Amino acid sequence: MGAAISHFNRAAASVCAALFYFLMTPVAQAAEPDFKIHSGKNDRLPGLKSALPKHVQVFGLYIQATDRVPDAKLLHAADITADFLDNDRDGKPDNPKVNDKLWNERSAIVMGYDERELEQLHDRYGEMFDDYTLQGLYATETLPNAGPHNPKSSEFDAAIEEILHIITSVGYAGVYPKVFGEHRGSELANAMDIARGGYFHTVPRRYPASAWYSYDDRTCDYGCQVTEYIYWALTSLLDGQAFKGRGENIEHEWKFNTPEKLRTKDKAVVKILSDPKYQLSTRLPDGKYRQNRKQNAIRLNIIADESQFTLTTELPNGSSTIVETTNDLLSWSLVERVPSDTALLEFPIATKLGNAQFFRLRFND
Repeated sequence: MGAAISHFNRAAASVCAALFYFLMTPVAQAAEPDFKIHSGKNDRLPGLKSALPKHVQVFGLYIQATDRVPDAKLLHAADITADFLDNDRDGKPDNPKVNDKLWNERSAIVMGYDERELEQLHDRYGEMFDDYTLQGLYATETLPNAGPHNPKSSEFDAAIEEILHIITSVGYAGVYPKVFGEHRGSELANAMDIARGGYFHTVPRRYPASAWYSYDDRTCDYGCQVTEYIYWALTSLLDGQAFKGRGENIEHEWKFNTPEKLRTKDKAVVKILSDPKYQLSTRLPDGKYRQNRKQNAIRLNIIADESQFTLTTELPNGSSTIVETTNDLLSWSLVERVPSDTALLEFPIATKLGNAQFFRLRFND
């Protein structure tokens, strides 16, 4: 699928402590994903209700799907998204600025069963979707058991590509336009021009023999070419393009499909992608975020309204919990030992809009 973004184009320790800081600004985009499939209206993207009635929120990005999309594939897309945004799996976006940009642009992955279904939805609801920033993904191309997750498969899980497209073209390009901007003169575009054998405003009839990036889709403009380039480069750097038969399948478009080739031949893009200040992924998402995310912190769900926070969390078996604050709004709250495997703790914290709340949540085994 093309890379254009408009419309549908392509707690084990005996004693644990954690310090949390909240501001009365929108916090939903930073909350750890619960991977629950919600039905009906999404208040953040209400125009998608009729066409895409199922959704999962992953930090600042939504995955919206039609009823024909299997839940397993919707959740796989959510896993991939979470892994790109929280590559160290600590429950927080690695780059909060990029995550906030996705949220502010009302971004979503829109999943249909296949290309035909998404095209029909676009024809019917296109004007309604203009308020959002969308990237299409088909259930038929979302393949959890294909490469690169399964090196013995010659198929490719396109969720890797399409989800990365919206994160880079909206998030990174928006936050760091001089570096990741999808326009001539950005650092990424300059590296791409080297990889293509020169600057080409539109797709040339023939690329120079020296080019190692030669995307030939004439519907893909210069900005789109940048989106595709960072996808090829980052996934190759993370060893996601070298599984069974992949090199031969993509060599007409991309030649440096291994980390070794890329580091040796395309030093300009490797320098950008490896710079730690951008917090890009250092490990390819494998679709296993939910089962492998870190569990050494207490995860809180936060609901904010005009007068208070409501926090909910699950407690380890047999634990007592103390909530401490730095001000007088909440002195402390104690939950007695609970007999079940987990117990749900829910408590409100009164606050005023704009006030910051510092508090500490401890549980003792």
